[in-house]
Amino acid sequence: MAKVLTARERIVDMAMRLFSRRGYAAVGLNEIVDKSGAPKGSLYYYFPGGKEELAAAAIQRGADMFVKTIEDIFAATPSTAEAIRRIGRTLARWMEQSKFRDGSPITAVTVEVAPSVESLRLACEDGYGAWQDVMAAALRRDGIAAARARDLAAWIAASLEGALILARAEASSRAILTVTRLMSEAVAAAVTARGRASSLGRGFRG
Repeated sequence: MAKVLTARERIVDMAMRLFSRRGYAAVGLNEIVDKSGAPKGSLYYYFPGGKEELAAAAIQRGADMFVKTIEDIFAATPSTAEAIRRIGRTLARWMEQSKFRDGSPITAVTVEVAPSVESLRLACEDGYGAWQDVMAAALRRDGIAAARARDLAAWIAASLEGALILARAEASSRAILTVTRLMSEAVAAAVTARGRASSLGRGFRG
């Protein structure tokens, strides 16, 4: 049975969807409330800070949903390299289903207002950071050293966002599938190199 969302959750979900599709500036608070089906006047009850506070909640919601998705993929996939390919296929499917109209609410807010609104910059930083934490943990599980895993996680997050932007521009999943294939190959090579180095180290000690 599907969970029944509260009025607050409906507002946050609608803000997340509209921001991801049209950006931050082009979406008004009245439209968010109207399309969410939440009672009139409820927005300022739940978000006395107005659009800025709502945007921060929408960013967190978007980040949480993506983190849950990739956590599930990593948990069900034996290697990070293969998980990255699965993430690519998942993102490609989402974009195709939206006819390439949807993007990332974090990207929309980051590009438009994060440099000038510190609370939203911090929310975007936290959102991207949560993605990278999951990816870095998976890479460490595959034997990649912590510092290297963190660097690779930042590269993966940045590449995924860039691929989503290209997908919207091209109305095609090509960039998503290409980028995730190349990242998968690079991660597989890094894991193999790490394994060889460890074997050599054990051999010298022996």
